[in-house]
Amino acid sequence: MVRISLIATLIICVSISISIPTAYGQDADFMGGGATIRGEVIEATPEQKPIAGVTVTIVNSFTGETYTVTTGKGGAYEKTGLPAGRYTIAVHKEGYGDRVGKSKVVGAGGEIFDRIKMRKKDNIITFFQKHFFTWQLVVGFLLGYAVALILNPRRSGA
Repeated sequence: MVRISLIATLIICVSISISIPTAYGQDADFMGGGATIRGEVIEATPEQKPIAGVTVTIVNSFTGETYTVTTGKGGAYEKTGLPAGRYTIAVHKEGYGDRVGKSKVVGAGGEIFDRIKMRKKDNIITFFQKHFFTWQLVVGFLLGYAVALILNPRRSGA
């Protein structure tokens, strides 16, 4: 009876030690193939134009393994052959604000799609163009300057 209990305990321990790595994506081939993460990166505007050339970083939250892909002309990206697990997706492109998405879980052989919106960064020139630099402002400035010249003539020093 003791031998049967010992053998049963040994079998249970071995089966648990095999199932833990596969649950975290360590053995994707055993579970039926790798996972796929795909998506698109678009502008956070009403037009939602796709953004090409965005660096997409996919990080496995359990192992810390990092995968990097770049979006194509249509703003689409895809990474296949990933082990099952929890992933965080971050995007970066010069001139846009960086984004880090919520973590997502994908199973072995599974697929997830993630649409990410990016917003253009404002620099000093674009800020003034969007908020202050209008033709009315230029005309108003020129009129004010002309009035100031007329009303305040230069006085010669005596």
